[in-house]
Amino acid sequence: IHVDETRLLAATNGGLVTPHKNIHLHGVLRLSDPDEEDFSGGWFVERVHSARLKLHASCGTMSFLIAAAPQDYVLGVQNGSIAGTEGITFHAGDGSHDTDMDITSTLANLNLQLGRLYYHSGGCREQNITISAELDDLGNFGASMDEMGNYGHPHPIVVRNQMHFQVAEY
Repeated sequence: IHVDETRLLAATNGGLVTPHKNIHLHGVLRLSDPDEEDFSGGWFVERVHSARLKLHASCGTMSFLIAAAPQDYVLGVQNGSIAGTEGITFHAGDGSHDTDMDITSTLANLNLQLGRLYYHSGGCREQNITISAELDDLGNFGASMDEMGNYGHPHPIVVRNQMHFQVAEY
């Protein structure tokens, strides 16, 4: 999980936002293969695997795009999302003003959704805000290497990262 500090500072006006604002965090969080191993060919490149992403805001809420239209999904069902047609499953939250979100999809689809991520400061005042992200590859990406350099069976890998900024008094 990569946090682009330059984009975070640009989106949050230098790290300080005001109450009751919608902050577009486009490009701030980016996901990649959790163990960053190079699978340069064969079966791994040809398969599409799911991963599970958990997001938590210490104060305020998060949304994938501010949708004015009715939402076209059912909690826990993979039918698209509130922001597009990419297959995504919500396990917690629904993608609209959530403190916590727990979602499953492919890395590509999760990154598309993160490009639509908004933070809503709401009534938070004089708060240090932390948005925590946890990515679980569900055992799809991790592979152990034996002493001969051969990759073995996949094992689960979970990575975490955080972004920080402040909400002003006014």
